[in-house]
Amino acid sequence: MADSGVKVIVALASDVSLFSLFFIILFGYCTVKVIFANIKRGGIILCQIAVGSLYLFGVPRGYTDGFYGWCKQIIATCLTAFLQTTILYLGLLSFTQHPLLAVGICLSATEVPRIAQMFGLDTSVKVNMMSVSHTVSMGAKAVGLIKGKA
Repeated sequence: MADSGVKVIVALASDVSLFSLFFIILFGYCTVKVIFANIKRGGIILCQIAVGSLYLFGVPRGYTDGFYGWCKQIIATCLTAFLQTTILYLGLLSFTQHPLLAVGICLSATEVPRIAQMFGLDTSVKVNMMSVSHTVSMGAKAVGLIKGKA
């Protein structure tokens, strides 16, 4: 990705105009927004992985909606990060042939989370209090059973 970015910067530097300055600002905005969104998603994924095992305590009792929601959120977060990075890379690759199309592709990469939410894939962190209460009660019972046997 760095090689494509360098090619875009060299192509923009060869043509000094207000149009090139506008493209540099747009590419910088898209790149920074996608990078920071992926860093945020990485933190969310780490937290979700840590919490995910707690949902498994409720599955044998029939409380599967929390686990399904957790799986759906993990898939949505990974898919969004992958698509955003891929679309940004394709935009940078297509700049040398079609500059205006490339800017549109890069700007569309920043809208991937909103499009995913329209299809039911939510990448934000939401708390279902019923699921949390069942998970905590099952965890407490499991710890009690382990302490009782020891």
